[in-house]
Amino acid sequence: MEYVDRIPSSAEPPIEVSYPSVDEELVGFDDHTRNIIEKLRGRRSVSDVISIVGMAGIGKTALARKIYSDVSIIGHFDVRAWCSVGQTYNVRKLFVEILKQITGDWFVNVDNPYDKVRKNLFGKRYLIVLDDICEYEAWDDLTRCFPSVETGSRIMVTTRNVELTRYMSWPSDPYLLPFLRDEESWELLQKKVFQGESCPLELRSVGPLVAKKSNGLPLLIIIIAGILSRKEREASTWLEVAYDIGSHALEEGSMKMIQSSYDLLPDYLKPCLLYMGLFPKGYEIRVSDLLKWWIAEEFVPNIGALELEETSMSCLSDLVSRNMVVVSKTRVNGEMKCCIILDQVREFCLTKIKEEKFMQHVGKRLCMYIHDGMTSDFKERESFGISQASLAFIAHPKFSISDNKNLFPLLNNLRLIRVLDLLNFYLDDSWAAAFQLLTHLRYLAIFVKVFHIKWVSHLVHLQTLGVRSSNIMISPAIWKLEKLRHVDINEFPIRWADGERVKFEESTDIVLHNLKTLGTCSMSVADMTPKFWNKFPNLEQLRLHIDELGDVPYYSDSRLMTLEMFPSRLRNLSLSETFLTDEIVSSIAKLQHLETLKLSEIYFTGKKDWDLSDKTFERLKILKLHRVFMTHWYCSDESFPELEYLVIKSCSKLEEIPLSFADVPTLRLIKVTDCSKSVGDSALSIKQDMEDLCNELFQVHILKND
Repeated sequence: MEYVDRIPSSAEPPIEVSYPSVDEELVGFDDHTRNIIEKLRGRRSVSDVISIVGMAGIGKTALARKIYSDVSIIGHFDVRAWCSVGQTYNVRKLFVEILKQITGDWFVNVDNPYDKVRKNLFGKRYLIVLDDICEYEAWDDLTRCFPSVETGSRIMVTTRNVELTRYMSWPSDPYLLPFLRDEESWELLQKKVFQGESCPLELRSVGPLVAKKSNGLPLLIIIIAGILSRKEREASTWLEVAYDIGSHALEEGSMKMIQSSYDLLPDYLKPCLLYMGLFPKGYEIRVSDLLKWWIAEEFVPNIGALELEETSMSCLSDLVSRNMVVVSKTRVNGEMKCCIILDQVREFCLTKIKEEKFMQHVGKRLCMYIHDGMTSDFKERESFGISQASLAFIAHPKFSISDNKNLFPLLNNLRLIRVLDLLNFYLDDSWAAAFQLLTHLRYLAIFVKVFHIKWVSHLVHLQTLGVRSSNIMISPAIWKLEKLRHVDINEFPIRWADGERVKFEESTDIVLHNLKTLGTCSMSVADMTPKFWNKFPNLEQLRLHIDELGDVPYYSDSRLMTLEMFPSRLRNLSLSETFLTDEIVSSIAKLQHLETLKLSEIYFTGKKDWDLSDKTFERLKILKLHRVFMTHWYCSDESFPELEYLVIKSCSKLEEIPLSFADVPTLRLIKVTDCSKSVGDSALSIKQDMEDLCNELFQVHILKND
């Protein structure tokens, strides 16, 4: 059981998770962590730079991430930002990334991010991490916008270049990260290979020898562990690996081990890994997006009755278990949220791709890294011996196009492209015409002023559609997109004039059988009918904004009481900006498969009470409440029989959490952010009751106001 003292809402306190994140399995770093945290939190009011120096693979980035995520650091600084620099970098993009993190606005669109960064940092105690900074020019370019006022701000740097730290000319000396000692190397190897099990007796003599051959380099140990975990647990096998490591120089040995790991991958996993190598160094990849991209590129095989999403998650889990990809963030229930490809693994992937002129054959298709200077290469595609008819591209223009005015000519050369993620670019009004020829798209995410569904209705292979726009229009043209699996539109309006609703529902017999996620829908109760939801029979995740109760001309109050307002197969429901009535709650409680319920900006009519005493949410595991404007909350010990995680944020009027939650045996965490002291106290009372019941898994996290 753990109680974390009050910390700000940006923190993600460590809890028991299914996948350990990259910093949770570090060995031999405890002293380094404490020392650097002391430097960062020191009393010196002037700005300072803390530099972590060491060779590639020694664990600089992993240590920096561990420190960056420490609750004492999160609580000490007003704002934090993490910036991966590397040898080649784009100053403007780096400042936009910093601006996103310090403002919380992930759709920043500014002409002068440098000035914006300075203004948003001024007067605040900030922590900026510059990971893998290599050049003097990069230091000068990036630090010119960081105010040097006496707020106790800090810049933390990781670098291989000790001379660069002297150029920085700050009070603190560089922190030189040493190699792991032999016993620490063996401890890390055991952690990664045996995953908490004891080392077999027959390996206890040879194991330390294998670890010693790594020369104390954590990355090499992690890669070796990924290989050994797939081999027989025999001393002779381990000795072969030890000999193989010892026959190469340190850096060459790392690449040799990565090659060995790569060779052991099933054929279908190899393109998945190489695809990840095309992301920028240190880039945190959102797992939900990555899985959709893999599916769109047809990397993921069909396995029995498993859904493609389940198979793609299994592929990622396999890469994580082989230590080629690491988990950087987890969700409250321990599922992977973000992941990172190890730097040396990324370099290996890029080398593999470059060996074939930026190409990797995947059947008749090509995996190609697209950048601004490569448009001419497309005109010479015949030199690769491949006809235009069989050529398609896997590209990441999201990260490589520096000027969106060059985007449309580039797309003209990429007519067979399948994945296009342009949420970072605000496209002008000509986007719809430019996309007419991209008929092979399976994943499309765009940021535009005006969007009409009919402008993409010709994209009949589309599986994922993401849109950010201030003017969105939906029409029956959506039924043409029969292969849609995921729709993520910031406001999906279902508001029709008289007669249009009937036309929308009855004009066609087409049903979107493949649709799994839909949001954010904006509709009235009158539109929430089984007849409408039956158009999406396999919908599992829904984000919804109910327009108050709307006009319900043909439903009596008694009809509302029994109305099935939601799709019956829902597993995840998010409601926002809604007046929560007893009828709506009753309808939610009827959902037999619902596991996650998120309520945000929720209002009540009359008394600000939420009484669930006679309601049961049978399978609900996660309940998240954000700005739910209730004063009193009542529920019984049977209201949430399987609840595991309760997250309450910014519920300013709530007086306390019902003490009946202490009688929920499955409850593992209550997390309270930006609520009254009495709400925190009630969480601690529940914790005390849990302790009396010997519930050792239960935790309480109470976080500071924003």
